[in-house]
Amino acid sequence: MKIKKVSLFVFLVFFVSFRMSAQKTETPLLKGDPQVQERVSPSVKKDPVSNPGAPAVGVITSPVRNINAFSADCGYTISNGKGVVSRHGICLNRKPNPTTSGAIFTGVNTSGSDFKVQLTGLAPSTTFYIRAYATVGASTIYGNELSFTTPSDKK
Repeated sequence: MKIKKVSLFVFLVFFVSFRMSAQKTETPLLKGDPQVQERVSPSVKKDPVSNPGAPAVGVITSPVRNINAFSADCGYTISNGKGVVSRHGICLNRKPNPTTSGAIFTGVNTSGSDFKVQLTGLAPSTTFYIRAYATVGASTIYGNELSFTTPSDKK
């Protein structure tokens, strides 16, 4: 019986001291301290897309031309930045701030970083909003928004 009491006492002392030492242990924040990050995992590199100091890809929407009742021409320019562009084109909507969740048109490369787009399937006498976009990783970068109104279909 005495051995059981001593064993239980030793177990309790060990358990309590272990819990107290575990509570005092601090884990460094890896993202907050680059020196700790380098020591703990030197093979982990920063993602250039998520680096806030890195320049993002630039997107510029070009003016709309050749507007008729059912189609129009426009374009956009993508300037190089950090990251790889996986998708790009023109967003179109009848409301301001068009996004990639609405109608999108993919551009055809004309030279260097310039792209041309023909917007088709438009309705006569309607105001449309467009803006270029480029997707880099999980982020979508939008260009400037432009609007135009298609003429009536009357001849």
